Amino acid sequence: MTLGFLSEEKVSEIRDRSSILEIVSDYVNLKKTGKNHKGLCPFHSEKTPSFMVNEEKQIFHCFGCGAGGDVFTFLMKVGHFSFPQAVEELAKRYGVRLPPQEISPAKKKEMDKREILFQINQMASEYFHDILSRHREGEEGRRYFSRRGVSEKIIQEHRLGYSLERWDGLVQHLQEKKVSLELARELGLIFPKKRAGWYDAFRGRVLFPIFDLHQRVVGFGGRLIREGEPKYLNSPESSAYHKGEILYGLQVAKGYIPEKDCVIIAEGYFDLLTLHQFGLKHSVATLGTALTAHHIHILKRYTKNLIIVFDADQAGIQANLRALPLFLEEEVSGKTIILPKDEDPDGFLRKVNLEEFEKRAIHAVPLIDFFFEQLIKTHDTKSIDGKVKVAEEGMALIDKIPNKIRKNFYTKALAERLDLPESLLMEKLRSFPKDRPKSEEDLKKQPVERSFPKSEEMVVRLMIHHPELIPTITEEGILREFESPILQRMAENLEAIYQKRRKLDMTEALGSFEEDLKERLCKFAFQESDLEAGDREKILKDCIEKIHKKKLKRDEGEILKRIKEAEKQKGGKGLEALLIERQEMTRKGRSL
Repeated sequence: MTLGFLSEEKVSEIRDRSSILEIVSDYVNLKKTGKNHKGLCPFHSEKTPSFMVNEEKQIFHCFGCGAGGDVFTFLMKVGHFSFPQAVEELAKRYGVRLPPQEISPAKKKEMDKREILFQINQMASEYFHDILSRHREGEEGRRYFSRRGVSEKIIQEHRLGYSLERWDGLVQHLQEKKVSLELARELGLIFPKKRAGWYDAFRGRVLFPIFDLHQRVVGFGGRLIREGEPKYLNSPESSAYHKGEILYGLQVAKGYIPEKDCVIIAEGYFDLLTLHQFGLKHSVATLGTALTAHHIHILKRYTKNLIIVFDADQAGIQANLRALPLFLEEEVSGKTIILPKDEDPDGFLRKVNLEEFEKRAIHAVPLIDFFFEQLIKTHDTKSIDGKVKVAEEGMALIDKIPNKIRKNFYTKALAERLDLPESLLMEKLRSFPKDRPKSEEDLKKQPVERSFPKSEEMVVRLMIHHPELIPTITEEGILREFESPILQRMAENLEAIYQKRRKLDMTEALGSFEEDLKERLCKFAFQESDLEAGDREKILKDCIEKIHKKKLKRDEGEILKRIKEAEKQKGGKGLEALLIERQEMTRKGRSL
């Protein structure tokens, strides 16, 4: 097996060197319980620990949501990595050298250009920050930040800057550094003059460098400090900067979000800086764009508890409502902090106090409740038409909730608000168009069987915990007689690995399993208690006997069906052979 430039041997080396306990501990507070380590699952909200890591087997499993797998699976789920990305991340962490990846000339050219763009942004950021921090010409910028209450510590932490009123300050600086001005133009740092030459894009502005998670400067926001338009000037989209994928301040906040197990999402540079200055460093801000699914995917790496605090005006209300469907579809907990009318986080924290803001954060309103309140304010629920509109719009949103239990709870809550029978709203829910027919890819994602033949399940569990029994299982040929196709696939995979290695390595087994089998395999691997007692050979013998008998019973049912069909045919064609076959089955059954 190869994965691009990654060989099976190299993947195995990385798997062997990695410690799942170390990786999981970056995201989950684990406590040792017997052979396992236990904690709260990072993939779903829960109050009691159901997430377990087995250090010996190098696997994890959650008995709440069913997630399970090896160190690669964990990184892919928690960090939204692809498999090659997870492999490279672990290789970097554990010092495994990867062979050089073959890159096409076009791809290499693109990567080299992107690296130069980051370097140019970094030079510009250092130039702007240096003017603000060290130069006499930066005094106006320093006074502006002082009036806005921005501390020196925040200026340094977020590398804030100032651009001179000059038309060519940055142009000259980049020319001295022998930078491609065409590339600087692509980044929106400079513009071409009508005839010849260049001029600075950001002039007379305070500058907010925008960082990605790797601490690279990807763009800038600049605010005028005198009169003029536009008040804010932002970097354009480029191969280095995509607004819908970047959150302002996350390069700082990512170190605080897991500890608080929540993130506050604001909009705007000053709101974010003030939140951080008041100690709320688990905060980020959107960059002149609505919250996107990509933003939520990034934040889900750190927490599933997202709290929005937008301006308390009509635009802020609409921003809250636009975010709600994303929160529901991504299955994260979404709440909103309600501020007094026409307030924003920056002004509220400075005019009121931190304690009052924190109280409002503790009592943040679930976004769906906020949505219901806005619906009721918009439509007159004393009238029939108003109730109908609230019910229709409310149920259209509830229909987007993937979790059935949560969907039922909110349906009940809406019915109570409208004083309507819950059954009426449930009927409305059922009337919505069903999902499109499932593709082959969708079917692969369907949950696996919930209940299995007990004897077959026990054989698979014996194979996992006591692989020394696999030769006996192979000799008996029992796997061919399995009734469950899922258990049969699992057992045959385990058998093949054992025959190849003469041992069973769980992480290798997981690597060879399809996604729908990995979680089941992990669950079996953690269920050891009832295998500890008794004679394992006897348990296996009993299971083999039961499987043989069940297979014989199925075969007898099939032969009886064929006998009846043969009796109906003229001359009873083939009947004698079928009767002999049935007698042989009866004899075989007596010998079991």
